[in-house]
Amino acid sequence: MAQRAQVHDLAKELISCFPILASTNESGNSNSPRDHILQILLDPEPGITNPFEISARFEGLEEKFTVLNNDELANALRERLDQLSTYANRWTPEILSLLLNLSDHPLEKKKVDALDRLSVAPESPSLTWSDILAADPPDNHDGLWDDVDFARDGSDEDADSVVRVSPTFDDAPMTSNEEDGTARDLHDLFLPPDEDGLYDVLKAQFWKQTISGATDSNSSDNPHKQATIILTESQVIREVDFALRGLPSTIFKQHFDRTLDVFPRYQLKHVSPTKLSELSRGWSVIAAELARLREWKNQGQQYPLLQTFEAIMAEKLTAVEHTLTQIRLQCLTSQGGSTASLLCYDDMVQNATRSIRQLASILGDLHPKEDPPIPFGILELLYDRVCTGHTLGDTDALNYVIGVFFRCLQTYLKPLKSWMAHGELSKFDQGIFIQDGEPNVSLTEVWSRRHLLVLDDIGQLYAPRFLRLAAKSILNTGKSVHFLRLLGHSQPESDAEEQWTAHFDSKQIYVDISANPLYSFPERFDKALNEWIVSSYQSSSAMLRQQLDMQCGLAEVLDALEYVYLFRNGALGSEIVSVIAARLDGGNVDWSDEFVLTDLLRSVFSVVSCVDNESLMVRTSGASICGTSSQQRSVNNLHSIHVKYLLPWPIANIVNKSAMRTYQRVFILLLQLQRAKQALERRFPRDLMRQLMRDPVGFSAIALRHRMLSFVNTVFSYTVDIVLFVASVDMRRKIAESRDLDELIETHQAYIAHLNEQCLLSQDRAQVMQAITSILDLVILLTEECTRYGSQFISRVGAQSMRVHLMDQRPVSRRFQAADVSDHNDDDNEVCLDPPPGSSITRSAALPSLKLKSMHDTFQQLLAFISVSLRSASKGGNTHGVEILTDMLAMGGLEYG
Repeated sequence: MAQRAQVHDLAKELISCFPILASTNESGNSNSPRDHILQILLDPEPGITNPFEISARFEGLEEKFTVLNNDELANALRERLDQLSTYANRWTPEILSLLLNLSDHPLEKKKVDALDRLSVAPESPSLTWSDILAADPPDNHDGLWDDVDFARDGSDEDADSVVRVSPTFDDAPMTSNEEDGTARDLHDLFLPPDEDGLYDVLKAQFWKQTISGATDSNSSDNPHKQATIILTESQVIREVDFALRGLPSTIFKQHFDRTLDVFPRYQLKHVSPTKLSELSRGWSVIAAELARLREWKNQGQQYPLLQTFEAIMAEKLTAVEHTLTQIRLQCLTSQGGSTASLLCYDDMVQNATRSIRQLASILGDLHPKEDPPIPFGILELLYDRVCTGHTLGDTDALNYVIGVFFRCLQTYLKPLKSWMAHGELSKFDQGIFIQDGEPNVSLTEVWSRRHLLVLDDIGQLYAPRFLRLAAKSILNTGKSVHFLRLLGHSQPESDAEEQWTAHFDSKQIYVDISANPLYSFPERFDKALNEWIVSSYQSSSAMLRQQLDMQCGLAEVLDALEYVYLFRNGALGSEIVSVIAARLDGGNVDWSDEFVLTDLLRSVFSVVSCVDNESLMVRTSGASICGTSSQQRSVNNLHSIHVKYLLPWPIANIVNKSAMRTYQRVFILLLQLQRAKQALERRFPRDLMRQLMRDPVGFSAIALRHRMLSFVNTVFSYTVDIVLFVASVDMRRKIAESRDLDELIETHQAYIAHLNEQCLLSQDRAQVMQAITSILDLVILLTEECTRYGSQFISRVGAQSMRVHLMDQRPVSRRFQAADVSDHNDDDNEVCLDPPPGSSITRSAALPSLKLKSMHDTFQQLLAFISVSLRSASKGGNTHGVEILTDMLAMGGLEYG
């Protein structure tokens, strides 16, 4: 009944763990799951599962395994069923039923190999003395195995004291009682107490000692005041050694800032408490600094540089502790015949820890409040400490710190060496000033965006101060190697490590700065650093420059850009403008057809060997294709022409998209100037000029045309001869002197910026350029009016000539009659071909004077605005070209209209 009650309580506790079962029990239902579970658990013979059915199912499963040719699994199942039959109880059918229900495709998911781990390997028989003696019987002819009775006093005469027994060995080990044949007491196992040794131990426990006499009086006055304990110098040295090693010390109390103080109750007999406190403060500082080093060493560092410094610190701490051990032995064992002295011990400790305390002071400056810490901060502090040591002439400190500095520097520069040799960064290269940029960047921007310098929050380079000047060269060296690999040219393995060893020999640097006091460490270090970088930088940069010139054709591409965009050959540019102007003046709405213009440019530049016609194409904006006649007269309509010259991707890294946009703008400017220039030169034939000179309004048109032509020629000559030619020559010279791709890009960008500024294409010159464009539109308008006048005049003169010809065909009598009337007007018959002012032909074909006057006034206003704007702009910096243009306009009489 007790067992039943216990099972009942456990079942209720189990059911209470399930909220669903507990809630059904509260409902008061007699057929609740709780009652059903209790009935099953309390019934000694549940009878839920039929054991015969379970047995039959296992036999069927075994037969199935055999039929499916899996005898190994069937035998394993039979073996375990046989073993289970010997341990069967009333729960066995339930458990087997559960296993059968949980089984899932046993043939497919079998792991027969796991059965081998269940088999128990047979134990090898242990080796016994009987086996050993049987294999190798002992030789006892000299009595080696005799049992000797050590209880008696042995002598040569007591022969019977030796009991010779033949060696017999049992399998069990022999006890000490069996050896001598006597029974021993438990007290025989303990040594007698050593009173002298115990006294020495109690005497060494100085904290339990007190001063007799004085102790009683003090304790009677203040029972809570501790008694004074007098120490020896040896005891103090031992306690100080414990404190320096970071171990608990009896006489010192440690504060929160790791400083130590001597407990007032501990004193030296021949040393005043003040002097002892003074000495303890010095030891306290040393112990606190060593504790700081140990604490930082045990933190665990993430960056390789800090891990290197941690390893160096561990080595230095080990060496210092070894030295402290030697000092303690020397003082406590009185080596050399000297006795222990606190002053001597203090001097030796100060000398032994002077060097490593510099590392502790560096750690004090390393992490003020940086989270996360700057990994290269330790390098900067070590560098400053080396410079300070060299300036002060502290040879020992300099020799100690310079070795630590170069070991840390070697670790920091290790990924940079790999970068300069292979042009690749690994994911473990943390804390350096180079990072991967966009991984899927286009090849045309791989130089400028694939690898970048790391900047901090305030925009400074994330690198040690002494490496910032050389950071760009280090970056460009690796970028050059990476660029060469993309070009299909792998650079041979560089001897960066050997070059590092040759240039950065710390001993040689130390010898150099020691031999010449005026040769400072920063100068010597910068020299070695530059020599090491230049040795790797020059080889990769020179190879890349060679590939850009030979394989990519840098010079040919620059020549092609000048021919296509900058009208390097004026005849070819004039031919292009002539064709476009003819289509514009002819009123062809398809003048900007892309295929026609592309074919035009390709045919024109086919005579230039450096221009690749397949890379040349023209695109136009959709608004200009169906332009009206007024739009076609304006030079602004030429902005719809976009010339595209496809560059090889290595050259596209130098001539970027921004530069191509500037080339396009210069091309449009030259196109507009050339169109106005041709309109003023070719659309004013000699007959039209003679006719215009006989009319006062026409004479004004000729004067206006002359001033406009002078302005257009001045601006065109300034753009082509003063700006483009001079800038191109200077750019080619600088490109020839460039050492790497960065300098090539900077040179070309400076060239493009110069064109943009001197050609008046910059944003602050937009109003001046707009005024120039308006003058060019006036040129086209004047040309149209004069051409219209010329066409009307020619048509009327032709009609008059036809009438004169018909009069000549009349009868003679009538001709004579007419001749009598007009004999005095023979000269007037000549004038019919060239009517004087006031005739009907002149009045009908005359130029509109008001419109011409309006054009003249507008030209004067625009010219005055341009002159004043350029004159004011020339007072600023970097405006030499603008001053030249202003002077050219003044020399041509165009400055003030």
